[in-house]
Amino acid sequence: MTPARLMLCFLMLTSFAAAQELSDADKALVQKIQEAGGQAMPLAKNDPRLTVAFHLADREVNDETLTILKDSASIHSLNLRGTKITDAGLAHLSGLQGLTRLHLEKTAITDAGLAHIVTLPALEYLNLYETKVTDAGLAQLASVKTLRRLFVWQTTVTEAGEEALKVAIPEIQLVPDFKKDRDREIAEAGRAAEDAGKLVEELAASTEAQAKVVAETAAASEAAAKAHAEAQGALDAANKAVEAANAAKAAADKALADLKADPNSPADAVTAAEAAIAEAQKTVETATAAVEPLKKPAEEKKAAADEAKKKSDEAVAKANELKTKSEEAVKKATELKAKSEELKAKAAAAGK
Repeated sequence: MTPARLMLCFLMLTSFAAAQELSDADKALVQKIQEAGGQAMPLAKNDPRLTVAFHLADREVNDETLTILKDSASIHSLNLRGTKITDAGLAHLSGLQGLTRLHLEKTAITDAGLAHIVTLPALEYLNLYETKVTDAGLAQLASVKTLRRLFVWQTTVTEAGEEALKVAIPEIQLVPDFKKDRDREIAEAGRAAEDAGKLVEELAASTEAQAKVVAETAAASEAAAKAHAEAQGALDAANKAVEAANAAKAAADKALADLKADPNSPADAVTAAEAAIAEAQKTVETATAAVEPLKKPAEEKKAAADEAKKKSDEAVAKANELKTKSEEAVKKATELKAKSEELKAKAAAAGK
């Protein structure tokens, strides 16, 4: 066949598929479903299989409602979530040979009801969330080799029941998968405990290093404080020398004033007093000149001492913070290790 004829055949087949419509029987079925409060529509534009849903119905959906679905070959998906159906009603679904997805969550279905759907040849998805299904029901589902996804949240199904089903159908995915979830929880707990242990070690090393910083900054602060004390002592001594020189000058001034106030004072005494004042003035000037060079060093030493103390205080604060973090980390690591060991113990007990 030439490429042109192949393309023509492809276009004809595509046109035929695009033009596919519901059969009269399916149209009648859709109408009945809608009259019963449900919804029904083709799976896709080119796929006339039906997706049927009763979970949003505006009226009660019960076992009698399901009679309209009996033996329909075109139903692909059926949602009966939260309806009033019972085990007996599921008998009407046993002939749905094309049913792939079935929602039974939040219904009164029990193990007995599952007996009516285990013969469905195309069933791949089954939701039994919040039903009364048990391990016995899962044992029945072991014969549904097409089943690939099963939801059993809030049922009385156990890990043992799930594991038996996984042996029968290795490809199945269970939600929740108790063993897989437990194994994952154990692995996560182990990693968390390991990470917490590493953090304890890191914080211990940081705490030890910080202790050295504390010692170094404390020594630097002490040295800076000592240097400041020495510089400030020299400045204080110089200022006292100025005070003493000024006091001596004031005494000399008074002595001269007293001599001059007495007309009988000898001239040589006045001259000596004036010489003493001049000498005292020189001493004041010398002492005052000695103060100025000492001011800046004292200020610089004070600033250095203040900065050194600040660093020392910060080092101590950080050391205290690390100590608190370390204590918290040790506590958490202990708790996580205990949890990990507890989970492993439970797993070991469950495996016996």
